[in-house]
Amino acid sequence: MSGPGPTEALLLASPLLGRGAAIAAADPTRDYEVYAEELAAIPGAVDKRRREFTAGRMATRLALRELGAPAMAVPMGADRAPIWPPGLLGTITHTGTACLAAVAWEGELRLLGLDLEEDSPLDPDLMPTICTPAETAWLAGQDNRGHWAKLIFSAKECAYKAQYRISRTLFGFDTLRITLDTANKGFTATFRTGVPGFKRGDILRGRFATGHGLIVTAIAESA
Repeated sequence: MSGPGPTEALLLASPLLGRGAAIAAADPTRDYEVYAEELAAIPGAVDKRRREFTAGRMATRLALRELGAPAMAVPMGADRAPIWPPGLLGTITHTGTACLAAVAWEGELRLLGLDLEEDSPLDPDLMPTICTPAETAWLAGQDNRGHWAKLIFSAKECAYKAQYRISRTLFGFDTLRITLDTANKGFTATFRTGVPGFKRGDILRGRFATGHGLIVTAIAESA
C-alpha cells in the first residue's frame, strides 16, 4: 500500500466528531467479507471498486461495535447512498488507501458527514465547476490555492453527505457556499438555494484537519 493508510486517517479524523459519533477505519486495498445483501449492490464490480466498497462496510461494522450497536447490514439504495438501520445515521468515505466510517444514534445527532481526500491540489480545470464566485474571489488572495480549493471541495462533499438524510435531494456544487476559518480549522456551508428541509441562508458548521498527506472534513450536529 502506498500513501497514507487507515491509521493515519483515523488519527486525523477522530478529534473532529466529538462524543456523539463513533468512527473506525479499514484498508481499501484489502478484501473483506461482508453481507450478501451489501454485495448485491455492486454486481460485476472490478476488484478495486469491490475492495473499496467492502472496506467501507467493514469500517461501518467496527464503528457500530464501538457505538454499542449490533453488527448489521448496510446495503446501498437506488440513489447509491447507504441505507442505515432504523435509529442510526452514518457516513462513509475513502481514498485509494484509507477508508473511514462514522455512525451515531439519531437521538444524539441530527446531521453527520465525513469526507476524506488526498491533500493534493485541486485540478484548476475543476475550479469553475466546484467553486462559487465568492469562493473563487477568496482563493485568488491565497497562497497554495490548489490546496484550499481541494479543502473547499471536501467541505462541500461533507456537507452534502450530512444534509442528504433530510433533503434526499441531488444538487450541484453551486448550491453550497463554503467559508473557511483557517485559524480555527472550521468551516461553514451556507445554502445558496433552498432544498427540502433547508432554506436559503441555512448554515451547516464543520471542522477540518490536514496532515499525513490527507484532508478530512466533518460535520456532527447535535439532535
